[in-house]
Amino acid sequence: MRLIKQRAEIGASLPVIWSILADFGGVAGWAPYMKHSALIGEQKAGVGTRRELRHAWGFRLQESVTEWTDGRSFSFDVVQAPYPMKDVKESWLIEHVNGQTIVATSVEYAMRLGILGAALDAILVRHIVRREMRAGLRGLKEHAEGQVRQNILADETR
Repeated sequence: MRLIKQRAEIGASLPVIWSILADFGGVAGWAPYMKHSALIGEQKAGVGTRRELRHAWGFRLQESVTEWTDGRSFSFDVVQAPYPMKDVKESWLIEHVNGQTIVATSVEYAMRLGILGAALDAILVRHIVRREMRAGLRGLKEHAEGQVRQNILADETR
């Protein structure tokens, strides 16, 4: 299994960031590579919540929440992962460290196709995964900090 981790400092409070992340079906609103996202079923939060997504490259994903700590973190399995990846698991964690809000994400996955899969991972897959993780964190940062700016402007106009 390969494990890739990324983190970013975001200029927004934990509650603001959590409200964005906890909207599990709304990820396409801030993640640049996701063109569509929606919940599957009636459950909106917690373990068992499911979503479907359409990636910018056209393929579809399904994800199911496996861990949920309200206000702090969640993890999910990618039920339908892009070939030749398999056993894809992703986690998101929000922390307040030394006055800063830090969001950390990790993706763990394996590859099909034996040696060929390992070679594809080394030359391509891990770089794409890392690039998309960074883009997701940038999208989250822009979205959260934009909400903070909107709240400040709204307060100033009152």
